[in-house]
Amino acid sequence: MKDYHEESIVVVDDDQGILDSFDVMLGDDYALTMVDDGNKVLQLLHQRSPRLLFLDIKMPGMNGLEILKWIQDKKLATKVVIVTALPQDQYEEMAQQYGVYRYLRKPLDVDEVEDITRAVLH
Repeated sequence: MKDYHEESIVVVDDDQGILDSFDVMLGDDYALTMVDDGNKVLQLLHQRSPRLLFLDIKMPGMNGLEILKWIQDKKLATKVVIVTALPQDQYEEMAQQYGVYRYLRKPLDVDEVEDITRAVLH
């Protein structure tokens, strides 16, 4: 049963395996847009504001923290969940300063991703 909030969830990661994982976790129930580059997601955000954005930190183009800061500066209503394998706590602290909704470390917990999605979209 699809929940057709057009562009309600955007997943940004340069690792195709992570994008595929989100498709498996959420694709049957939600409309997903997959983006593999920071600059591409910025172009998308100029056109529309998704309700939920799962965002990697390290990727080509703008990094995830730069995008998160841009979203905060523009005062978009998008909830941003950072998804990263980077172990440094400084990134989490920066994300908190930029208004991150949640901060998840890879590997992802399926139940946690589903719980976050339900909390934001329902």
